[in-house]
Amino acid sequence: GKTYLNETIACGLMKAIEHMKERQWTDPDIVADVQDLHSRLVENYKEMSRWEVYVNEVESGQLAWGNTHTEAFFKENAKMIEGKGGDFRLLKVLIALLSSNDEDVAAIACYDVGEFVRHYPNGRAIAKKLGAKELVMPLIENDNPELQRHALQCISKIMVQNWEYVK
Repeated sequence: GKTYLNETIACGLMKAIEHMKERQWTDPDIVADVQDLHSRLVENYKEMSRWEVYVNEVESGQLAWGNTHTEAFFKENAKMIEGKGGDFRLLKVLIALLSSNDEDVAAIACYDVGEFVRHYPNGRAIAKKLGAKELVMPLIENDNPELQRHALQCISKIMVQNWEYVK
């Protein structure tokens, strides 16, 4: 159903299906199935807001750089991260992803936590209370320069009080 389609979109199936559409298949059933699946994904994707796409991506643990990992997205949606009951469940998932074995996922989680801290009132204190600082600090010494950079930026955002003065 709809939940399955949301999860497949969050896991990046859309790109895989688009690549499969470009291939030359000899079996007409494969062509029809790929086209049908692509149509359903496109239809469902149009119905999902960027926020819903982001939530599905974070909950799946399969973070990938895209238009939901930008300053503009967090300026618009940082308040949504607190959740319906103010439990910050999505932020807790993001903080858990800081420990991901996938270095790209960890780097994106660093970026997202940093942007939450910048754009959510009292985001610094909330992120610290939930243990983000302790998980990000060791990433600064990671061998992956991209993860190192995002970890350092995240820690800077957590530590600096008046971020708008730092350019």
